[in-house]
Amino acid sequence: MKPTINLGKVLGIPVWLHYTWFVALVVIILDMAIYFHGTHPLWQDIILGAGVSLLFFASMFTRELAHSYAAINRRVPVKSITLYVFGGVPRITAADTRLAPELIMAAVGPLSSLIIAGVFYAVQLVLAFVGNFTFDYLIQRLFSLNIMMALFNLIPCFPLDGGRVLRAILWRTTGDYSRATRIAALTGRGIGYLLIVGGILEIIIAGQWVTGLELAAGGWFLENAAATSYRQALLREALRDVTARYMMTEEYTPIKQQLTIGLVRDYIINSGQHCFVAIEDGKLLGIVTLGDTQIPQQRWGSTTISQIMTPADRLKTAHPDQPAVDLLEQMEEDNIDQIPVLENSKLIGMVTRERLIRLLTARAVLKA
Repeated sequence: MKPTINLGKVLGIPVWLHYTWFVALVVIILDMAIYFHGTHPLWQDIILGAGVSLLFFASMFTRELAHSYAAINRRVPVKSITLYVFGGVPRITAADTRLAPELIMAAVGPLSSLIIAGVFYAVQLVLAFVGNFTFDYLIQRLFSLNIMMALFNLIPCFPLDGGRVLRAILWRTTGDYSRATRIAALTGRGIGYLLIVGGILEIIIAGQWVTGLELAAGGWFLENAAATSYRQALLREALRDVTARYMMTEEYTPIKQQLTIGLVRDYIINSGQHCFVAIEDGKLLGIVTLGDTQIPQQRWGSTTISQIMTPADRLKTAHPDQPAVDLLEQMEEDNIDQIPVLENSKLIGMVTRERLIRLLTARAVLKA
């Protein structure tokens, strides 16, 4: 199960919400409940905490929009964004990563957080002036959180903005992008563990539960994101110079889109294959998976392959020279098991998750 929730697309980029946001929600609600204890009923404190969480999420989302705009403006394609509580982590392929845009993106993140903090500070001054002290504290908390995120992202560990600068320096020094990413990500994991330990000590020694939880949670979030970046770097290293053409198989079974499920369902299920392709004159029309065939029996005789298949224009496809690691990341992100390979709009092969995993396993064994 993926630890993310699909939020749709923004600026044409798929956006995923990492589950650590729900931990942040609990911590912020706990903060509100402790601060307003005895002032409001508990249910009101929960609502106030949820409201602060949503506004904080909006802050981080706005921050990431600025990040993505900076990348797009520099003609760096962003494949997807995963929103962590400390900001978003864009997925940019190694082939598309360039030094100057990387440094610009690193600067845009903290600067955006400071601008957003300034907006909350102005609102807080207005609320303090009119004497609304409940919402005055809430906005003040949002101001503090955004300042904290700006400073937190300056820490030189990947995937924070400071880590992007560290990776850029290492990349420029060593000339090895993959190695630079691994070192920066390992630094992130190390600092994440230190923050977790620091948070636990804050709770045990100083008795500061909220501060300790926030510190430990921040460390956990950072370690989790850095570990993901490190695994991706290892994958890139293992699949270096491997392309879709090398990994694709031509052993796929075509199926006519005019056939009904009643005629071919048993054949599909008993074939042992995960998917079938509908093609015409070599052109891909769509793909049928085993899950697509699970329809009520009374519809078998009237439902054709064309009605249940995923049309070609909705499929993720690859070109022959596309890096295999990009395809594996795409499969993980979209939870799919195969990607068709097209050349001049004609289907020439299929890359499957199974073949990629087998290659990774074999290379791991040979390396050991």
